[in-house]
Amino acid sequence: MIFIEKKRCITLKDTAYLIIHGFAGYLDDIDYLAEYLRKKGLDVHTTILPGHSDTKKALRQSTHICWINHVRDTINTLKAEYRQIVYIGFSMGGLIGVQCADIPEIQKFVFINTPIYFWNIKIMAKDIVSDIRARRFERWNHYKKGVLGVSVKSSVEFLKILSKSKRRIGDITKSTLLIQCKADESVRYKSAQYMRDQIPDRAILRYYPGGCHQILAIPGALREEICGDVYGFLME
Repeated sequence: MIFIEKKRCITLKDTAYLIIHGFAGYLDDIDYLAEYLRKKGLDVHTTILPGHSDTKKALRQSTHICWINHVRDTINTLKAEYRQIVYIGFSMGGLIGVQCADIPEIQKFVFINTPIYFWNIKIMAKDIVSDIRARRFERWNHYKKGVLGVSVKSSVEFLKILSKSKRRIGDITKSTLLIQCKADESVRYKSAQYMRDQIPDRAILRYYPGGCHQILAIPGALREEICGDVYGFLME
């Protein structure tokens, strides 16, 4: 008697939407957008990059290779369940996305305040002067925490992925949305134009007046507008 093994047919879901946070960040950087898209009925996934907990030591012990491999492993897991993937990267999360340009299952990219040129000194100085005049130190403390909360080693790892990704932006061939706030204190807004110039004709660049780097974590009309524009692009 001959036994014929029946292969189990696996039906893949349509699309997974993967959102990746930024350097020295956490899920609260992207939670609002994730929930916004989930309420629209999309299958949204997020993950925490290695070393990105609440300690400077944990970040120092991780590397840009760890961050890239973690995201690629996450995508491989999603590929077992979904037919295609949309990649949404906030800040450095966008740089990691560039490193995934070779993955055929990724059908669209969204980059939000992704750095090529970083630290907008004019805006930072304006914020600090405003703090002094108002006799408060909210922005000053924010900048100080950002600098002192990251080790030199971690900063070097960030520069490594920035350098690698800058050279690979032209590898992106899928439909792409570039979002950049003009008043971003951490990323100079010409970063988005640089990326647009490197990506073939399928890239859309949208600048937003005002805003800040952590725009997805700041309540207000601009955040709603950006989330709405992201959703509109995903549905095209």
